[in-house]
Amino acid sequence: MKASPSLLTITAHARSGALDHAWRLFREGGYERARNDPSALSLKGRLLKDQALRAEGAARRALYLDAANAYASAGRLDGRAYPLINAATLSLLAGQPAKARKLARQVLAHGGDRNETAYYQDATRAEALLLLDDLKGAAATLTGAVARAPQAYEDHASTLRQFELILDALDEDKGWLDALRPPRALHFAGHMEAGADTARAIRTLLERERIGFGYGALAAGADILIAEALLRAGAELHLVLPAPERAFRDASVTRHGKDWVRRFHRVLGKARSIRTIPGGDTLSPLALRLAAEVAMGEAVMRAATLSTEAVQLVVLDRQGRRDRTPGGSGWIASTWKRTGRRQHILVAPRRRAARRPLDRVSGAALAAMLRIDVPDPAAARLTEDILPWIARALAAGAAPCVPIRWTGESVLAAFDTPQDAARAALSAAAVMEHKTDLRIAGNYAIVRQAKDPFGGGPFLAGAGAALLAPLAQATPFGAIHLTGDFAAALHSSALRPRTEYVGELEDAAAPIPLYSLKR
Repeated sequence: MKASPSLLTITAHARSGALDHAWRLFREGGYERARNDPSALSLKGRLLKDQALRAEGAARRALYLDAANAYASAGRLDGRAYPLINAATLSLLAGQPAKARKLARQVLAHGGDRNETAYYQDATRAEALLLLDDLKGAAATLTGAVARAPQAYEDHASTLRQFELILDALDEDKGWLDALRPPRALHFAGHMEAGADTARAIRTLLERERIGFGYGALAAGADILIAEALLRAGAELHLVLPAPERAFRDASVTRHGKDWVRRFHRVLGKARSIRTIPGGDTLSPLALRLAAEVAMGEAVMRAATLSTEAVQLVVLDRQGRRDRTPGGSGWIASTWKRTGRRQHILVAPRRRAARRPLDRVSGAALAAMLRIDVPDPAAARLTEDILPWIARALAAGAAPCVPIRWTGESVLAAFDTPQDAARAALSAAAVMEHKTDLRIAGNYAIVRQAKDPFGGGPFLAGAGAALLAPLAQATPFGAIHLTGDFAAALHSSALRPRTEYVGELEDAAAPIPLYSLKR
């Protein structure tokens, strides 16, 4: 007898982006018929809320109302404030303010869940006050909650997102929330010659912008100056190096003098995280570009997670400089500017040319790769229905960098940019919706482009390409999972993708963070 899926399993599928699959498991487990199980009803509310985000107009409001009713039923059964406040807010979003106010009054009368933190209890009370149009009381209560748990940034962010939805629905100003947001995230870069004047300007800017998190590399000059200033300001420092530590130090620090080497190691020892771009033991142009894209994207993702803002600080030798070399400071500044996010440029003229010695690897390429699996590759309808639909979806987008091929188990496709690959993945998933569940895995990495010795066209090889197989195995059908590098590089562009952290791929040499990509 087949065991029913657990509520935790269904929740994991929903978080991974496999919402249709989560609904199927929910129904197969008999949970849709549950009337006296508050946990099942709360999960039903969550699934309906996720489904509402896919819909628009009247359909979205109807789903919000169904979600509110599920949460309200859960609240009546278990007596907790959590489902009640969700029911109240969703009722407002469904266009039923009177019902929202009634539920909000119940939340205030409740007194709070004893097993919840003091922050959550106060934030719940503030949300109820906001639903009752008591903006002054809501602001005072939420301000007090944040003051009592000043570093509970993720909790603050969750509350702020909820308040933004409510204020939008009430057509009220959201500006007062800015003072309660977590510190900003910073992406930083710059050329290797920057002195004391630049260091003072950096410290002033970090304080004015209230930076709490920094992402970048650690070359001599501007990188180290900014990293040191971040540490002095008490900010978290996250380093993304384009080569292994020793190779990067020898190419970007050592030749500038022993003092820079000493400062490099001191900063390295205080960084919150250090990651190295995979792809070889030397500093290459492709690695510089990938590291820059990942660092920019990680700053953006951290800001999005905390409902705050990502800004950039770049030190250039002249204002308006636009270096076309991918991975260079000018290219980084241009790339960020195209996203429309705020940017600060400090000018520090070079005294002499300072070129990094770069190794160019023959046949190497930077590619955003996809593996698309179908549930049953031996199904009769595979060649008549499924593969032609996928082929049409992929043909409607950007041209691949190598020919798309069917391996007998999966479709393999690769593109020049993560943006093109993400659009292709979403298009394939959308066109197969209600036909069959695909699972799609994506990685963005440095690979080798080789010629198929058995008569085929060019294909991609190397560790980055080989990672697609275990990544696909870890992806549930109905979901799109991306490596952290793919997700970060995607966020470094002008796109505003919906991604969510879902865990790590444990089978790799080192744990690899995974993100779901959602519509």
